[in-house]
Amino acid sequence: MGIPSGTVSFLFTDTAGSSTLWETDRMGMQASLVDHDRILRSAIEANNGVVFATGGDSFSAAFHTALEALQAAVSAQLALEAHPCWWRWPR
Repeated sequence: MGIPSGTVSFLFTDTAGSSTLWETDRMGMQASLVDHDRILRSAIEANNGVVFATGGDSFSAAFHTALEALQAAVSAQLALEAHPCWWRWPR
C-alpha cells in the first residue's frame, strides 16, 4: 500500500515507567527492547502501517485507516502481554 497520504491515522507508543526500568535493570531492558521492537514493528507492518520514527522504546507509525491503527495497537498489546518477558515491562 505504500506510505499513507491524505487522511492518515497515527499510532504513537511509549513504555510507561521505562526510565525507572533502565535505571534498575539496564541489561534486562536491553534484552527486552529487542523483542519489544520486533513485536511492535511486526504488529504495525501486519496492519499496513509504516514506521516513520523510533526513539528508545517508542514508535511512531502512520496508517491508511483508523481501524488499521487500532488493530496494530491491540495486536501489539496482546503480543507483549503474551511474551515470556512480560514482567520486565511495567503494567
